[in-house]
This record gives sequence, C-alpha cells and structure tokens, in this order.
Amino acid sequence: MKKIALVSIIDDDAIFQFSTKKVLESSLIVEAILQFQDGQDAIEYFLKYKTKPDKIPDLVFLDLNMPYLDGWQFLDQFTANKFAKELITIYICTSSTSRSDLDRFATYSKLEGYLIKPISKRELTETLQMELEKRMA
Repeated sequence: MKKIALVSIIDDDAIFQFSTKKVLESSLIVEAILQFQDGQDAIEYFLKYKTKPDKIPDLVFLDLNMPYLDGWQFLDQFTANKFAKELITIYICTSSTSRSDLDRFATYSKLEGYLIKPISKRELTETLQMELEKRMA
C-alpha cells in the first residue's frame, strides 16, 4: 500500500499537535511525522535539509499564529528557497477566519488548503486520503 512518507505539524498548540498526530498515526497511510512548536524551528530544519529530499516533508500542516516565527513568516522564507523535493503540499490549520488572512492565503501558490480549527478527524482523514490519491496519480 502506498503511503505518505513524511508529514509535518507546525503548531504551538500542544493539544492540536497531540490530536493531529494521533489521527495521522491511526490513518495508517503516514510513515513518519515531524513536529515543530514554532515556525523558527521548522524553517531551520527545512533549510538544513533542503538538499535531502528524504528529510523534507511531503505534507505540512501549518498554524498561522505562533511565537518567534509565525506561519506567514515561515511561508515567506519557505517560498524564497528551492528544495530538492518537488512536491511539498502545505495546508494552513488555523482558528483565524479573518478576511485579511484568507486574502493573503490566496497569494501563496504553494498552499493547498485552509483548514479552520477545530479540525475534525473526518476532515483531516479526508485531506490525507486526497493527498495520497494525488501522489498515486
């Protein structure tokens, strides 16, 4: 069975991290999970391994509101770099429903979706299944 090799959760909310990791693990379609508490740690990791495709996540769940480096700042640094892995899919996972965040989301071509917290197990599982199907096509 085909799986998504590496998924990353970038979020400062420990409860969201825990519950999302449990859903990813129970889906049986994710091989490994990388977790980061803020955008700064995440971008440092991404840049350190940018030439090593096996170390870069296939799928990223990114919060917007975090300390040190928020989701937008992470995205600015992420999009300014080239990574050895071609397909890196990013979903925003946030409680923000502000028009300015939704408008800004539309300006990033690398973003696949905007998921509003709380995100249900069903919604997360459907997102994973959709991503897996894209990779198999």
